[in-house]
Amino acid sequence: MAIQTSVLETFSTVFTGEPREDTVAPAETVARSREDEYLNDLADVHGLDESAVLSTVTSRSYGEMAARALEGCGAGSGHIDVIILAYANTEFFVPEGAGSFLAEEFPSAKMVYAVTEQGKLAPFTALKLAQCHLQEEECERAAVVAIEQRAVPLVDDHDAGRPEVDAAAAILLSRDISAASTEMPGVALRKVGGQAELGPLVREMLRIVTAQLDGDPLIVIGERIPSGEAASFSSRVRRAEAGRVCTGVWETLDRSLRGDDGDGGYSGPVVAMEYEPMLDQLGVASMIVP
Repeated sequence: MAIQTSVLETFSTVFTGEPREDTVAPAETVARSREDEYLNDLADVHGLDESAVLSTVTSRSYGEMAARALEGCGAGSGHIDVIILAYANTEFFVPEGAGSFLAEEFPSAKMVYAVTEQGKLAPFTALKLAQCHLQEEECERAAVVAIEQRAVPLVDDHDAGRPEVDAAAAILLSRDISAASTEMPGVALRKVGGQAELGPLVREMLRIVTAQLDGDPLIVIGERIPSGEAASFSSRVRRAEAGRVCTGVWETLDRSLRGDDGDGGYSGPVVAMEYEPMLDQLGVASMIVP
């Protein structure tokens, strides 16, 4: 039986100031030659030639950012069963694995892992996996955390470049048995067939999803999603800030639910959409905010 995912809480933040000392690797622990070799290897994967540029960027670890976002959405004060991180690329300057760091910070979590190498759609895959966990009887609450680090550019996407900020956005989820459905998946990933086909596919997916929802949904779209298509299905359409990698849609969702956009907050059905040009895939997620 498929279930509808309910949003218990959201939280997003942009980080300023210095990283936590226990999440930053001391420079003297790695020989300079080894550090250069490591950075050169990573820079090559990202299509960059000057690793020295990367080494000048202060790095805040994914573990630190995820912990702050999880605490902000209430995961630190209650039980949580599964934590799934979502980021476009492997982080630089790793002092401690994010999974092991979060396992210490949130001991109630039975499972902590990450989804990566999927660009902007990593959070959608993470949500799909969270929904699978929530269908298991022993899993009551799951969290997805989207993260981006300004030290890490998006692989092969030179137009997007490197994110300007360290940012994280968390969604704390539960299963809604009362909204059980066997017809509509909570998350769908679809091959598009090129930019020219994006608009028609967005329209078709919104037609399918909104037909199963009650009321006028909040639709949050990524920067490449045609807003005119979304506006045909809801009066509440919010576009994510341009230039973000993984966190834009989810930060915009958090602000909309909290009323930071001036609308006084929101509860009801939510649809999130994002397009990843490198994979030529559209991600669609539907949730309920009680």
